[in-house]
Amino acid sequence: MTSRVLASLALVLTAVTGCHGTAASFDAGVPTTDATIPATTGRYIPLAVGAIWTWNGTDSRSGQSGTVSSRVEALDTLTGSKAGISAFRVHDATLGGSVINWQQDTGTSVVRHREQFFDAAGTLTSDHLYTPDKLRLDESPTHTTMGATWTESFMDASTVTTTITVQWMVEAVDEMVTVPAGTFSCLRVHSVESGTLGYDSTFWYARNVGKVKEAGTETRALVGYSIP
Repeated sequence: MTSRVLASLALVLTAVTGCHGTAASFDAGVPTTDATIPATTGRYIPLAVGAIWTWNGTDSRSGQSGTVSSRVEALDTLTGSKAGISAFRVHDATLGGSVINWQQDTGTSVVRHREQFFDAAGTLTSDHLYTPDKLRLDESPTHTTMGATWTESFMDASTVTTTITVQWMVEAVDEMVTVPAGTFSCLRVHSVESGTLGYDSTFWYARNVGKVKEAGTETRALVGYSIP
């Protein structure tokens, strides 16, 4: 755990039991100090087993609001068409249920390989396998500079033959953002996804912290976090 997080967190963890499909809430506590000095090193999405984030969230489609959270449960070795890939298994407690997804840290980016969505009763509602993968954030120097733009394309096995494209743009670097967890210097990226869901989202990420804020189809504001 970084010294900044150690100094700022009073960590309260809620134990999670049962199968992966069961909705759960993870309480990461509330930092007591701000991280306003821009960091020049460290990852924008610092994946590590045991890492946990909690946000206040709303969903514009359902109108639901409340606490959502994400916890890195394990580092798995994938099988099948993804055989041999090491990916972090991340359990998200959402407003309507939960999501289990597998995220790989390539060294310069974080990508999703698979996502399983569950309803509030823990029933699997959809299973998505992405080819080659679905970008969560590109942290390479080329794609973390002001004004950078690029296009991502991937296949979703659940839609059989549909190719989904995502337009990305870096809108700000070292932008100060205040949320319940404090004030952070953030990278702001905007993504617009084609397809039936048509996500249009803006994300704010802080180095060594993770996602601080999200706006668009869904909104998130960081309440607490802990990075082992």
